[in-house]
Amino acid sequence: MGISERKEREKEQRKNDIIDAAEKIFFKKGLNNSTMDEVAKEAELSKGTLYLYFKSKEEIYFEIKLRAINILNRMFKESISEYKTGFENCFEIGKTYVAFLNNYSNYFKVMVYFESTDCKICDFKDKCENFFKEDNPLNSFIQIINQGMADGSIRNDIPANVLAQSLWAQTNGILQYISTKQKIIEFTGVQAKDIINSQFEIIKKGIKNEN
Repeated sequence: MGISERKEREKEQRKNDIIDAAEKIFFKKGLNNSTMDEVAKEAELSKGTLYLYFKSKEEIYFEIKLRAINILNRMFKESISEYKTGFENCFEIGKTYVAFLNNYSNYFKVMVYFESTDCKICDFKDKCENFFKEDNPLNSFIQIINQGMADGSIRNDIPANVLAQSLWAQTNGILQYISTKQKIIEFTGVQAKDIINSQFEIIKKGIKNEN
């Protein structure tokens, strides 16, 4: 390995160390209550060194989101089957998203933050734009919808990208509600799983091709 390759590897390792440290701080205190000083201290680096890698704590938070997306994309790929219809795979994706919330709740919160953030105001908006073009898990969902339209299991009178985004928004809304209003849900005597199952039943009736 040459000098330049070794330096690049060391740089990438330092970057990952910073993100690891930031996760500990952000997941414990939340983004708004955390500071770059705390991240630098956790990473055992000077604040100046930290800023050589990231412009802001929001940019580090976005890198954590990319970690979350990598996990979710992997889970999506593992959940679908070539032997199932697009309609069936659509709900495998849905169940997998619920499992992601249950198993990676902190990562889910990071994703929610950026779902409600306008990337145009970010000082790293180029990363946001690249994400929507390449790594967005919604792209996998659109492919599944297209599969279902092609095999006749999903209605085809709504464009696949429109239908996929509508379902994505609905599911996100339900999962965000469950993740933030758990006490209210329990107080009303309703189980979170029942809310999720009812939403899935509504979606099934709405997208299934009955012809």
